[in-house]
Amino acid sequence: MPFESTTPFIRRGTFRDPVFDESMSVRVEVFVNEQGVPAENERDEYDEDSIHWVTYASIPSVSSNSNHDRHAVDGISPENELSQNRTPVGTIRLIPPTLSKKSYVLLGRLAVLKPFRKLGLARLLVEEALRYAASEGSAGGFDLPGEGIKWDGKCYVHAQTNVQGWWANNGFYRDDDAGEWDEEGIMHVGMWKDIALERRRSIINL
Repeated sequence: MPFESTTPFIRRGTFRDPVFDESMSVRVEVFVNEQGVPAENERDEYDEDSIHWVTYASIPSVSSNSNHDRHAVDGISPENELSQNRTPVGTIRLIPPTLSKKSYVLLGRLAVLKPFRKLGLARLLVEEALRYAASEGSAGGFDLPGEGIKWDGKCYVHAQTNVQGWWANNGFYRDDDAGEWDEEGIMHVGMWKDIALERRRSIINL
């Protein structure tokens, strides 16, 4: 079953964006239904202006066209069928320094539906978020000169303690100063990752 990933987008103004709704459907299933987080606490003040990604499972539909049998074998749907039959199965959120007023990027709300775990989707989501952060950061898009913030590539995550090893395998290291704390009845630790930035110089056209 093929997987695809959306382009990252920034939420502004309204919660009615379809991709955000798909992201929430995954988060509710994992965090609320599976892990018991109160539904009213799953959405927070950062969601509206954070950056969200969703990964989909593409499920071919039954079609009467002549190519249906080939599609069923290949697991590939035409573009119009794919758009109508994609199932959101994973998501991640990035809070940029320009929103949090912190000197680091905060990753969170990483969730993958249970039937689709151990397929590399969580890693895909993290890598895509970090790639986006590196691009924006290199262009100065995460800097806040008025706040004295110049983002230097630091990324932070509130990792559930039972998966801190997974984060470590993806290049994150534990923030020993933060210790452990409880979030919604689940123990967490802080973990850092430093990503390289290539600061771009301004070009003046004479």
